[in-house]
Amino acid sequence: MPGEPDDDYRVVLDEGSLDWRHLSKAELRDVLVVFGDLLEPLADGRLAAFMDPAYSTECLPDLTLGDLIYTPHPAVPRDERVRLAKLLDKCRALEPQEEDLPQFVRVNKDGWKEASWGMTHTLVRAATGRAMSCLVVPVTPGPSGWTTVNRETDQVDIHILSDPTEATGFWREIYTRELTPEDQFFTLSGLAFPELLFAPSLSFRRFKSAYTEVLPWLVRLLGALNDHFADDLTDHAGDHNQVMARFSALGLDISPESPLTRRNTKAWAERLVTYRDTEYRCEWHGKRLWDRDRVHFSLPIPEQDGRILIGIFVDHLS
Repeated sequence: MPGEPDDDYRVVLDEGSLDWRHLSKAELRDVLVVFGDLLEPLADGRLAAFMDPAYSTECLPDLTLGDLIYTPHPAVPRDERVRLAKLLDKCRALEPQEEDLPQFVRVNKDGWKEASWGMTHTLVRAATGRAMSCLVVPVTPGPSGWTTVNRETDQVDIHILSDPTEATGFWREIYTRELTPEDQFFTLSGLAFPELLFAPSLSFRRFKSAYTEVLPWLVRLLGALNDHFADDLTDHAGDHNQVMARFSALGLDISPESPLTRRNTKAWAERLVTYRDTEYRCEWHGKRLWDRDRVHFSLPIPEQDGRILIGIFVDHLS
């Protein structure tokens, strides 16, 4: 079903970023908020994990993570403590294996330093070809996004998640890095495109081109619709030409249906899509090529929290 989450974890907490002993009380509060924001969309029991040694990491003087989340402390706001306790309780706790023993790594031009259990485990998983992200609480400036990490024996690409706004980029990149199989496309859609809805009737077989040919364009189109379409409509007061120009600057061709199509009763009816027992009109479309491979989508739907329905994958409608 569209939107079902991936059934294996891809994000691992770097417990090395939990050392907050040098922070002021105000800085600590801000860090705890960001930590919670990073975990919030991941804490479903499957997507995120941490290594058991994280519980014994000293976050504040004489206060480990395990103590911090379950024991009141004057420097830790109660709401953030309770929030983190609930979120971490929904993440997987992993017993370290021999291959997870912390090793020395180098990022960019920085010197060699010992990685945490979580970072090492992320690298071990990524070295097998699985796209992985390491959640790093941003207490000091550091790399973010896709990063090449040097180990003593090789180089491994991982994603560093230190900004909640970068999360969707990680999930989208998985599609092309791993060439996600057609029957697994929607396992990541809720994370990669949280502002979109996907009709259960969608079928890649209705595109004229092969799935592997359509995939890179489709991910770019859905990402842009998720990030920009609703805001562009608002910013330009519904001016179609301005919205189209905005997407053209991104290398994407989208447009509303023409007046001719709207006057054609049969053709106009083809744009109706049922989602959760309600019909919505998918009156805009994006096209990969001028004569084939189109994605029809709706305007933002108020009763669906302003989300956009991706309703039809098709070669070309009437």
